[in-house]
Amino acid sequence: MFRRKIHFVISTLIISDLFLFFALGLLTPLFGVFVLENIENSSFEVIGTATAMYWIARVISVIPLSKTMDLIKGEKDEYYAVVFGTFMMALLPLGYIFASTALHIYMIEFMKGIAGALTVPAWRILFTKFIDKRTVGFGWSFEDFCVGIATAVSAYIGAFIADKFGFDILFVCVTSIGLVAAYFLTKLYREERIRSNKQKIIDMIRSFTPFKIDSIK
Repeated sequence: MFRRKIHFVISTLIISDLFLFFALGLLTPLFGVFVLENIENSSFEVIGTATAMYWIARVISVIPLSKTMDLIKGEKDEYYAVVFGTFMMALLPLGYIFASTALHIYMIEFMKGIAGALTVPAWRILFTKFIDKRTVGFGWSFEDFCVGIATAVSAYIGAFIADKFGFDILFVCVTSIGLVAAYFLTKLYREERIRSNKQKIIDMIRSFTPFKIDSIK
């Protein structure tokens, strides 16, 4: 019954989001503590600036990236954007293990902002295109329910891991679970509409190229 109500793409996106938000939720409440305890000359200002770097990167890149996705017909571009962006978001927390200065933190947060600008619009575009128009409210509310549960549970688990095993182990856990989220997204390639529009992207690339590229197949 669950499968009849929710499209394969929608259920896959929700499951991926559940794992991704669980992964991010392990660290988010503890990020400030990590910075204060492990970064040279850290302060509340460093924490605030790091957060600002994330959002600056995201807001300056999200519109051009989203407009590009709108220009390319079909769902292939959104598929690659959400998969690549999720992989970035999963791998970047490993950088905290090697971070020692505020600049390192700013760079990681800036890259996370770009990853978010790739992932979030592409995810929303796919969700909007494939959701059953008869159950829009249920689809979005079920997504919100899963994200809420994942975030709530991971906040406690993240604190437990950091307290018992340290931040390095926590970062590895964040990345590992984030990679599971990215793996689930790769299953979207089974969808016919995503697999079938590869030629459309190639044709668009050719239209912007002043000469013929015979190697594109």
